Amino acid sequence: SESNIERCKNVKYSLQTGKEINNYQYVDISIIKIEAIDDYYVIHANKDAFNVGIDYAYSDAVAKGFLKHLTLLPLISDEELNLYYESDKSDKAIYDTYFDVDFYDTNSLDSAGKLKIEYNSDAVKLNNELKLEHYLIITSISFGSMLLLSLIFILIFMNKLDIKSREYDNETIYRTPFHIKFFKDSINVFKDIKSLVFIAILLALVMICKFIPIPSGFGELGLSFGYLFLAIACMLYGPIPSLAIGLLSDTIGFMIKTTGPFNIGFTIQAMVACFAYALCLHKTYITFTRCLIARVIVNFLCNVIIGTLSFKFMYGWNMDATIDYMLVVSLPKNIVFLLPQTMLLYIVLKALSRPMYHANLLDNRIASTISFF
Repeated sequence: SESNIERCKNVKYSLQTGKEINNYQYVDISIIKIEAIDDYYVIHANKDAFNVGIDYAYSDAVAKGFLKHLTLLPLISDEELNLYYESDKSDKAIYDTYFDVDFYDTNSLDSAGKLKIEYNSDAVKLNNELKLEHYLIITSISFGSMLLLSLIFILIFMNKLDIKSREYDNETIYRTPFHIKFFKDSINVFKDIKSLVFIAILLALVMICKFIPIPSGFGELGLSFGYLFLAIACMLYGPIPSLAIGLLSDTIGFMIKTTGPFNIGFTIQAMVACFAYALCLHKTYITFTRCLIARVIVNFLCNVIIGTLSFKFMYGWNMDATIDYMLVVSLPKNIVFLLPQTMLLYIVLKALSRPMYHANLLDNRIASTISFF
C-alpha cells in the first residue's frame, strides 16, 4: 500500500545490519506498482527513482534495499520497529526476535540468496532513454552557460590581455612541464624549511575547509573551497611535492574528519588532482585556459572516474549501480560546477599573484602577466 511505501521511506536503519542508511529521497510512489500474480506479488520499480546510497547490506543500488524493506515492514508493528531503533542493533538476538528471518528468507530470497524481483524490460529501456535525455539536457545547459560566461570573461579582460610574446627559459619559467629539470627542481622544496612551513599552513587551511560542508544538490556529494589552497600549494612548489600534498591532505583529512571507511582510492584521487594542478600552474604563466585544463582533469579524471571507482570498491556496487551513480550524480555535478570552480580559481590566483611576488613566492614575470589566454 502507499502508506507502507511511505513508512518504508522513513526507515532510519537497515533492518538487516542495523547500520544507519540514507533516506530514500528520490523515491517516487507513482512509479511503484505492486501486482498480484497467483500466490505471490511482483513489485515494479524504476531504479532511477532511487538514490544510489551507502547501505552496507546491499551490493546493488538502494532500489533493492528499499524493496527489501518494503517486503519486510508489513510483518513488523510500529511499536516493534521503535523498540528495534532504541535497542543495540548490533545484537543479533534482538534482530531474530523482531524479524522472522526464516519466513523472510524463504519467501523473499531465491536459492542463491538474491531477492526475487522481476524487472519489466520495457520499463528499463524507457528508463535508460530518459536518463540519456536528462543527461544531455544537463550537459547542454552547462556547456552553454560555460560558453556564455567565457565570452563575458573575454570582454571584461580583453583590454588587459597580454598579447606580447612571452619568455620561457626552462629554468624559472617553463613552456611545458615535459622537462626533467621541471621535476628535479621541485625536489629541492623538501630541503627548504620556509617552503615546508608554508605548505603546512596551506594544508591547515584545507583541513578547516573540510569542516565547512557546502551541499551541491547532487546526492551526498558536497563542495569545498579546499581545492583553492591545494592549487596554490601545487602551483608554488611543483609536481613532486604536490604528490606529498595530496597524500597528506587526504590522510590527515580522514583522521580529523572521518566520514566512512578509509579507501586508498580517494588518496590516489587527491594525489592525481594535486599533480594536475602542478603540471598546469607551476613555473609557467598563469592563464584562465590553464586553470580550466587543470579543473577538467580534476573534475572528470579524478572526481568522476577515480572517485566513482573508489565508491564502487568501497561499497561493493555492481556495474549497474556504478554507472547509475556516475551518470546521474557524479558526472552532472562536475559538469555544472566546472566553470564556476575554474573562474574562482582564476580570480583567486590573479588576486594573490602580487602578494605572493612580494613574499618572494612567485616570479615577477608570472605575477604581472596573469591573463585570460
